[in-house]
Amino acid sequence: LGQVPSGGVAAVAAAPAQPPTAAPPAVESEERVVRRVVPADNSCLFTAIGCAMEGGAMDRASSLREHVAAVLLSAPDKYTEAELGFPLEEYVEKIMGESWGGGIDLAVLSEHYATEIAVINIQTQTDSHVRREQVFGEGRDYKQRALLIFDGTHYDLLVKQLFDGAPPALDVRLFDADDEKVMAQARAVAAEANRARSFTNLAKFTIRCLVCQKGFVGMPDAQEHAKETGATGQ
Repeated sequence: LGQVPSGGVAAVAAAPAQPPTAAPPAVESEERVVRRVVPADNSCLFTAIGCAMEGGAMDRASSLREHVAAVLLSAPDKYTEAELGFPLEEYVEKIMGESWGGGIDLAVLSEHYATEIAVINIQTQTDSHVRREQVFGEGRDYKQRALLIFDGTHYDLLVKQLFDGAPPALDVRLFDADDEKVMAQARAVAAEANRARSFTNLAKFTIRCLVCQKGFVGMPDAQEHAKETGATGQ
């Protein structure tokens, strides 16, 4: 309706009925941070990093394991048993096999790609407004950052989805290292998973050695048993 003149009640009543207007077209939702699941095959850390750093490639786990092993073997004075938790040769053998990756490997890969790698742990990220992530490569003046989410036993990749239903090929996988808006969205994803209890508490879960059938509560005791006995079927 136009502006109502003086005596506007009568003017409004006399105005011809307007045809119904069509609903505005649906607007695609804003871009947002989402979780991209990678295979749970003991190489999830390496697969997620390869996907982030290599343009979405999902087949880089073996080559990244080889790179980590080569770096560790090239610096035995740095990567000691105290640092690795195992003798160097044993750790390298594990990482070249099907052992899970961890902090040592993330630090090596962060340096390899000159990129920060932020890991958000679902178990501890109870509040989306609190900074709890561990950032490998922080303080080294790297300009970009990759984001991983960890549930206690598995790593997935956090990416920016440009619109609902956008294919993974369009994902934004690397971010400015100082992009706090993206980090807030990433923390929110983890906090929502925390509220859904979508994590494994490694300090309390039970595990049984398939070699000797001895049971353990928590990963540290199980790892110590494997180190002492050489049992790997846990």
